[in-house]
Amino acid sequence: MDEQGNINEIDIIKSMDEAMVNSYDLIVGNTSIDELLLEDNRNPCFFAHNVELEPTHNDIKSIRDYFEKMEDYERCMELSQILNK
Repeated sequence: MDEQGNINEIDIIKSMDEAMVNSYDLIVGNTSIDELLLEDNRNPCFFAHNVELEPTHNDIKSIRDYFEKMEDYERCMELSQILNK
């Protein structure tokens, strides 16, 4: 945020990346919501899907597509395996 409290483009990109990573970690079982919320540096905590519900096929596909654009193919592969179950 800038001095006036406005969100800038860099903050938006960082928040989007954090949301994707957090949702990925939940979906593949790397962490739990409680663990994420208890971490000091995760306040507020962003997610790319509704964490009160199971992630939908489209949620997982969108997160996979994001990591594909970031060329993070290991995460893409894990999410693809979940989609193909």
